[in-house]
Amino acid sequence: MHEIYKFGHSLAVFMSFFIILLLLLKSSGPFFKSPKRFLFFYFLFFGLFTLLHYCLFIEWHVEVVAVLLGNFDAFYYLLYPLAYLYVRAMLKVKVHFSYYDWFHLLPFAIQLIDMLPYAFTSFAHKVEVAELVKFDVHELVQQQFGFLLSTRFHFYVKLILSSGYIFYSARLYLLHRPERPKNFILHFWIPGFLVLQVLLVLFLVYFFLIVPHLEQYKLTYQGNTPWNYLGLGSYLVFSLSVFYFPEFLYEPYIIEEREAKLKIPHYELSPEKLIEIETKLDLYLEEYKPFLKTSFSLAQLSSALDIPVHHFNFYFRKTQQSNFLEQRMRWRIRYAKELIDAGKDKVHTLEAIGFESGFQSRTTFFVNFKEIVGESPSAYAERKSKL
Repeated sequence: MHEIYKFGHSLAVFMSFFIILLLLLKSSGPFFKSPKRFLFFYFLFFGLFTLLHYCLFIEWHVEVVAVLLGNFDAFYYLLYPLAYLYVRAMLKVKVHFSYYDWFHLLPFAIQLIDMLPYAFTSFAHKVEVAELVKFDVHELVQQQFGFLLSTRFHFYVKLILSSGYIFYSARLYLLHRPERPKNFILHFWIPGFLVLQVLLVLFLVYFFLIVPHLEQYKLTYQGNTPWNYLGLGSYLVFSLSVFYFPEFLYEPYIIEEREAKLKIPHYELSPEKLIEIETKLDLYLEEYKPFLKTSFSLAQLSSALDIPVHHFNFYFRKTQQSNFLEQRMRWRIRYAKELIDAGKDKVHTLEAIGFESGFQSRTTFFVNFKEIVGESPSAYAERKSKL
């Protein structure tokens, strides 16, 4: 079992830094103006803490432990503010980092200053502390890394603050989530992300309040407890979901959600103008099929046809009783049906047809197809093959 836990923990460390790399490579637009900048730093710090736990309790690396232990303890204060700011930005409650948001960094700054003397101690002293913690887990709580405040004090402050951030993040999600479950980031990724925060708090409680009082961990702590298996397993399921729900890597996916909800100005376009928009749109879609591009947005459509965005918003609402996102989905589903009708499912997989039609993942294709057509792509293809 220990080997399984060791492998799982290694995979968790790898996935943390792999997600960081994906966030950088898949960034669209200015990275440091994107909500993903919060997620990037969250996984960076989370990955470092996971690495510390691995090197301390799973496979001993004294140099890594000496560098990370104590020196990076203050960065734990940043995990929950980063998670909160990410959720807030993704829900479009508040995208930009304002002057008042700097107060989120205050507890981090206090502990960072408190630990400066330890940071400047010799490396030999840090190795000695690492050895003490390795052979007696009690030392992790009893060691005085700061010159003013104890490790136990910081633990209780982190526990209170993290609980508060989780509460407000969940409250934001419940208040501002979209009514229709079409956005996989908002309906799967963010709730899973919040569950991960809860598990992290429970692990903190377990590690600092329960483990030091367990007799079997008085001298050493291997980390392979049932609770650790639960926490590690949950994190792996969450992090590996990036392969199943890659949408969170694509910023336009969220931006367009907001565009679709923009209120139509208090005016009306004439019937002649609506016909003109429809004619231009039909010709453009037929000739170029821009919806096949995963990044195709309302702003791009507006620019290509030289028609204002709010004119399109009015047109879709007035003539289709929908919005751009719904229409784009319908165009893609219609194209996918044409491919299946032409027998392409005999040559390519249905997943490949979904990608060719502009969808970013198998899940979004299958869910949207069933919503529009009334049956799954596989059921539709099977029925067509019998005709």
